[in-house]
Amino acid sequence: MAEFSLLILIRHGESQWNLDQRFTGWADVDVTAEGVAQMQDAAAALREAGLRFDVGYSSVLRRCIRSLRVLLDTLDCMWVPEVLDWRLNERHYGALTGRAKAEAIRLYGEEIVHRWRRSYDAQPPPVDTAAALHIPLDERYAMLAPDQIPLGESLARTVERVRAAWEESISLALRRGQRVAVVGHGNGLRALVKIIEEQSDEGITRLEIPNGVPIAYELDNALRPVRKRTLPVPARRRTEIL
Repeated sequence: MAEFSLLILIRHGESQWNLDQRFTGWADVDVTAEGVAQMQDAAAALREAGLRFDVGYSSVLRRCIRSLRVLLDTLDCMWVPEVLDWRLNERHYGALTGRAKAEAIRLYGEEIVHRWRRSYDAQPPPVDTAAALHIPLDERYAMLAPDQIPLGESLARTVERVRAAWEESISLALRRGQRVAVVGHGNGLRALVKIIEEQSDEGITRLEIPNGVPIAYELDNALRPVRKRTLPVPARRRTEIL
C-alpha cells in the first residue's frame, strides 16, 4: 500500500428534483444541464490539481451514474472501472418521496419536517402509495431480500447502510492501493464523511455538501485522514440537501 491513499468524494450534479426542491431519495431522477456542467467543472478541478483515480463508485441511481460518466468522459478516461452499489443510494425518504418541501411543510408542519431532515435519528413516515409510484423497484435490486429494501430511513440508518459499502468494498479498494472516487448523494456522502472523520451524530446533520465540488482526502495506512482539500470550482447554482 502506498504511503497515502487517495479518496475523492463528489456529490452528483444538480438533479431536476434538486432544482424543484422535492424530496428525491430512491426516486430515479436525472441531472439537469446545470448538473452536467457542474460535473465538467469537477473534472477540470481534478485535472488542475493533478488528481486521477483508478475506480469510480456510484449508487444505482441515474443522477449519480450519469454524473460519474460525465466526470470520466471529461477526464478522457471512460475506461476507468465503475462500481455501482445500491448501498450508496440516497437516504430513503419514505412517504416524503416526490413531495415538494413546501408541500411537506403544509401537510406535516415545519417543525416536524425540519426534525426529519436535520436530526440524526428521526425517520419520516414509511413509503405510501403516492411515494411508491416514484420508486422503481426493478432488476437493480433483484439480489435483495424484501426486508433489505427500506420503506424510509433516518440519517442514522443511512449511515449504517453506507458503512457496509465502506467496510466491504471501498476501504478494500483503498487498501489494495487503488485511488478511489465516489460520486454520491448528499446524505450518503455525509455518512462517508462521518465514518472517515469520526464526526459526531449532531455535527454530521449540519454538514452541507454542494453539487459537483470535489473533496479529496489523503488517508494513512489505517485509512485515517491526514489531509483534506475541497477543490475550487466556478460558482454555480447551489441546492440544499433535503
